[in-house]
Amino acid sequence: MPVYKYKAINEKGKTIQGILDAESAKSATEKLKRRGIFLSSLKEVKKEKSRSFSLVRGVSTSELALTTRQFSTLISAGLPLEASLVALSEQTEDARLSQVLTQVRDRVSEGSSLANALKEHPNVFSDLYVNIVRAGEASGTLDTVLLRLADFLEKQQALRSRVRSALAYPIFMFFIGSGVLFFMMSYVIPRIAKIFEESRKALPFITEVLIGFSNFFSQNLFVLLIAFVGMFFVIYRLTRTERGKAFFDRVTLKFPIFGRIARMVIISRFTRTLGTLLASGIPLLNAIEIGEAVVGNTVYTETIRSVRENIKEGTSIAGPLRESGVFPPLVTRMIDVGEQTGELEEMLIKIADTYDLQVESSVSTLTSLLEPIMIVVMGVVVGFIVFAILLPIFDLTSTIGK
Repeated sequence: MPVYKYKAINEKGKTIQGILDAESAKSATEKLKRRGIFLSSLKEVKKEKSRSFSLVRGVSTSELALTTRQFSTLISAGLPLEASLVALSEQTEDARLSQVLTQVRDRVSEGSSLANALKEHPNVFSDLYVNIVRAGEASGTLDTVLLRLADFLEKQQALRSRVRSALAYPIFMFFIGSGVLFFMMSYVIPRIAKIFEESRKALPFITEVLIGFSNFFSQNLFVLLIAFVGMFFVIYRLTRTERGKAFFDRVTLKFPIFGRIARMVIISRFTRTLGTLLASGIPLLNAIEIGEAVVGNTVYTETIRSVRENIKEGTSIAGPLRESGVFPPLVTRMIDVGEQTGELEEMLIKIADTYDLQVESSVSTLTSLLEPIMIVVMGVVVGFIVFAILLPIFDLTSTIGK
């Protein structure tokens, strides 16, 4: 369906602009008239640009969280649904989100429910988002569930940002060190080696090792790059298959430190998702099914699927989780207490908050250990190179002195 960019004047005389999808320019004009908007200009957006919006650049979690919170505020203030969507599409600075909200508003004005309209944009609104909105519409508490959704998205984004910021320096140091080493091996060492060859002197063993490694690196650079890219391509393709993803997911969880952090992130994501869904009025089985889809690890996905089957037969949540062996005793005990006291939603959110703090602490500890280790390793490598270069130079100067 064609997409049109328009400029118009609303009922209050204010100049507005936005994006609208319609079958034709005439249909777009009629849609705007029904909203009480007086068109001043209308221009079709080319299909290539429209695809660029939807495929190349998505909507950030922080932008979606902010828009969701604003949506909740507008609804709680008594603004009609369509008017709230109009306001959101006009004030957001994200062109992709503005386009999506305009399309959602059009579907709502045609009689669709908000949840069904959101479901048509799975790249922006997840199943979790859609189901919570659906529950809010059914219960008449849309403003409350939108506020809960905004909190959920903000906490997810906050955890992701803290992990990224903690890992930024070690990753930066790794790439800088790798770049320096690449430059030394491919450019500096080969030129110094020519000087040593012209002297026709016997070279120390470590210098010969360094030159040999440099020659191998510089002579096979193209082959090494192809092998490196090919390795990553093969790994990527394997992770797209069910067996490959299951294998890498199991291996990831067995890593000494990173595996523990991955487990904590998965547990936090699952418990927060489940707690948010239950608090929004989603039935338990549906909530677990959605939680199963968001964990992102096949080991936990299979476990949660098994738990869901057990719950269908009338068992509690804590029992199957405990028997699976992939959830820590702290988690299963807190869930058990939550079930017994009727405060399962609150207990799940507490578990997620606890594990978020543990993830942040573990990542901070890891980075504090990685930084000195990387500095020592880089110092050893650079020291070896410098020593291997200076040793024959000292031999030459001593010979000249004699």
